Amino acid sequence: MSKTHPVRIVVDSSTCLSPEEARELGVTVVPMRIVVDGRSYRDLIDISPTEFYRSLREAKVRHTTSAPTPGDYLEAFQAVPGDVLCLTVASSISSMYQAATSAAGMALGRRVEVVDSGTAAGGLRLLAEDAARAARNGSLLEEVAQRARGLSRRIQVLGVLGSLEHIARSGRIPQLASWGTSVLRVMPLGRLTTGKLGLVRLVRGWRAAIQALEVEIMRGAADQGAGAAGKGLRCTVFHADALEVAQQLTERLRQTVPEAELGLSEFTPAMGVHTGPGLLGAAFFVDDGEVG
Repeated sequence: MSKTHPVRIVVDSSTCLSPEEARELGVTVVPMRIVVDGRSYRDLIDISPTEFYRSLREAKVRHTTSAPTPGDYLEAFQAVPGDVLCLTVASSISSMYQAATSAAGMALGRRVEVVDSGTAAGGLRLLAEDAARAARNGSLLEEVAQRARGLSRRIQVLGVLGSLEHIARSGRIPQLASWGTSVLRVMPLGRLTTGKLGLVRLVRGWRAAIQALEVEIMRGAADQGAGAAGKGLRCTVFHADALEVAQQLTERLRQTVPEAELGLSEFTPAMGVHTGPGLLGAAFFVDDGEVG
């Protein structure tokens, strides 16, 4: 089958790919589900980011999410011809890898490889884009999966939260942390790499946040061997209802690393449930095959 049909890439809707972008890439997106005040929506299908963030600002409305089930993944695997590479959010922060692996064992008439990306959001987008390119160029399942695993160890995701209110509300961190940032008027800048999430620093205001993100991107790019003007660097800036600051960061990067491959994407509503509006982030890696 793989000789007739290119490898199909399957991801979930947290990947920061719009439906139009996914179709253009030939990527199958399995939607997460968002429950708003008891009503269920398929992420990016039944509710737009604009509608979602409007509802999120209504404090009395309850929002929850659910990851794709093994049945959801199995349906996606069976709906496409040929071999399948499924890329999932880091298993350290999500159950999607387990669900996809379970579905892979039930798929009939095709080979399915599931890769724990160790990343999320914009990082998963970069991985899906690269895998789709490799598949389109005729790479076999084993080759695409091997490259994806290698790149997953290089991808860094950085993010600044304008507020910890929504994460605190979800119970993922102590409420005290939310009060502390409110009183001090500082925002946490975090990093996710190889499935590990850590705090980089605290920043005060969006101007400082943009500068700090640029510094961390440039430092990471240099460590991975990017060219002086950003040659080999692939980076996507993403945001949750914070387009203006995302555009400012993107423009700064265009001037600093004009040879880099840059993109701008929107944080999916299913992830925005936990972060709330006002998130600014960037994901990047250096393709050393493009540097030399």
